[in-house]
Amino acid sequence: MKKYLVSLLALTLAMVLASFVVMWVSPAHYLTAMPFLALYFGVVCGLQHWIVTRAMNRSPRAFVQFFLGSVVGVLFIHLAVLSIYIFTHTAQAKLFTLSFGIGYAATLLFETIALVRFVGEERKKRKGNQ
Repeated sequence: MKKYLVSLLALTLAMVLASFVVMWVSPAHYLTAMPFLALYFGVVCGLQHWIVTRAMNRSPRAFVQFFLGSVVGVLFIHLAVLSIYIFTHTAQAKLFTLSFGIGYAATLLFETIALVRFVGEERKKRKGNQ
């Protein structure tokens, strides 16, 4: 879990840095919400991974249920955050949606790779114990 958290922190810091690069390169396309989006995605991704990996240690059936439940729950949370921001800040809706989509894609890719690695390591551990 420590290696995962370090990697997640590196991804989050890279996304925060990317938002500041946008501020320096093109101030007209910068939103103050961009660095907070990076932090938001980091926290949500970390909590989702923690819930799913704890379920994996219980049983495969619990893993599938918690994984699917967490994916649906996180999608609804993302939809709510996106909708609330779009309806409260209509002038910045396009730029925020673009930033949100980039952050979502980055964390989705990161979390998918992390879960594949975790499941592979768990399989190796179980085969080694048999």
